[in-house]
Amino acid sequence: MPQSGPSKNPFIRRSLPFVLAGAIACFSASCGIFGGGLTRETTLASAETGFVLNTTPRYQAYLSADINTADFFLSDLPADAFADNADLSQFSGSLIQIHMFLAPKAGSTPIEFSATSATVRQIVFAQGQMGMYSGGGFLLPSGTAGDRTFGGKIHSASMRLTARTPGFADKLGPAEFASGLSVPKDVSRAKRMSLLVERAYAQMPIRNLPKILGQDQNDAFNEQAGHLDADTSESTPDAKIEKPTQANPGNQPTPPSTPPPGPL
Repeated sequence: MPQSGPSKNPFIRRSLPFVLAGAIACFSASCGIFGGGLTRETTLASAETGFVLNTTPRYQAYLSADINTADFFLSDLPADAFADNADLSQFSGSLIQIHMFLAPKAGSTPIEFSATSATVRQIVFAQGQMGMYSGGGFLLPSGTAGDRTFGGKIHSASMRLTARTPGFADKLGPAEFASGLSVPKDVSRAKRMSLLVERAYAQMPIRNLPKILGQDQNDAFNEQAGHLDADTSESTPDAKIEKPTQANPGNQPTPPSTPPPGPL
């Protein structure tokens, strides 16, 4: 006959304190950027070669000047990459910028993934070389731009290589970008990450710049730079935002427990 009452299994009694400790730790700062349901992964998948580049962000931030626009930044690069005068040839990983230029509204704007409401740029750092994939797609928002955490879903965003250093090998060709975004609002960090986008792009001399949503990509960069500079919603005044250095790369989350994906 089975006996009722408390479990007599010594393994369960020994394991329970460790299980509880682990659960408590997930709500502490040690879980870093992976707590609170934030972005877990982005995918850049080739439409021709079958090659897939997955990025698990260490750092992520967004800023927004109004409810219709937002700039998201995601990266698995180490903190040193964001320091002033960092040698970008020493790093491997990705830096992603997603610019939502229109928040879709039922009845007035298309709400389907075949429409376009966001541009995407993913800069890939690989073995001393850099390449930037650019394109556009539809971002279905979850929440409202300006919220403490904001994001949505984007998939099947059409991408292709638009800039590179001479030795960068394009293993993707035409590709599609996808991600489920849930990004904290952090204007200071977002501006810091945007500076690295500009620096990296400036170091890629070979460019194939298509018209993106009716405008040249250089014009798009200039326009978005103005948008980033115009944002005044940050919690830390501009005058008190230190530029990143090797010793102070910024407000750092705890790195993930597993290493980020390697280079291409």
